Amino acid sequence: MRTYFDLFRIKHWIKNLIVFFPAFFGGVLFNQSNLFQLSISFFYFSLAASTVYLFNDLIDYNQDKLHPKKKERPISSGKISVRNSIIILIVMYITLILGSFIIDESVIIITVIYVFMNILYTLFIKEIPIIELFIVAIGFVLRILLGAFTVQVVPSKWIIIVAFFIALYLIVTKRRGEFLNTNFSARKVLKQYNIEFLNSLMYITLTLSLISYLMYTLEVNVSERYHSDYIYITTIFVVLILLRHLQQTIVYNKTESPIQYFYTDKINFIAIIGFLTTFYFLIY
Repeated sequence: MRTYFDLFRIKHWIKNLIVFFPAFFGGVLFNQSNLFQLSISFFYFSLAASTVYLFNDLIDYNQDKLHPKKKERPISSGKISVRNSIIILIVMYITLILGSFIIDESVIIITVIYVFMNILYTLFIKEIPIIELFIVAIGFVLRILLGAFTVQVVPSKWIIIVAFFIALYLIVTKRRGEFLNTNFSARKVLKQYNIEFLNSLMYITLTLSLISYLMYTLEVNVSERYHSDYIYITTIFVVLILLRHLQQTIVYNKTESPIQYFYTDKINFIAIIGFLTTFYFLIY
């Protein structure tokens, strides 16, 4: 069973919890109908994301064998055959098509865009420096939009910008870790980067993330929407989260896997809980 959990990368579904953010920050998350609709959207999008992961693993089957960690994945390690993986992928796509009959049209459109974009990413965009980083970051923006459309909330332009820059920062630090830890043949695009360039990108995207979030909290419309002049207080937690991540990146090189970092770093987890709790008491 664990082999199939690894094949579908269930641990990575935690990234899709972002679909709940627009409703949470919009003050409408705890409406029973919204929670139900968001849960459906979450599982539908997560299944779509798993098909992307599986497709990527099939295409990168030979390259993954050269990667120190990816070689342990179910397909590259031989735990699940390529033939069976293709059958599973076809079944998953059929399930998505059948599920589309009960899913909101806007959710389907965003999901299709996400899947199509990632198929192109797997086939050739992943070899294009910088563009490949942008594509991954856009995937997180699509999650925000999916959640917003599900509950018919108009997301702030600043939230979209913040989501993009933070996602871009995280993927840059991931590439930095891969650059330092892996064989370039396992990810060919790394040959077109160097540590100085990746460090520069990391600092730029980190700065843009912090500035964007601060601008969001100070926007007049945000204060009026939440009926609070103290949203800026949450900036403390955002700064802590990002600086903690930067420290773990620079000092210990522990952020090559954002998912593993999220599950294992207690200080980061506490800071995120503090951020969400503070926001909850300010807007609910």
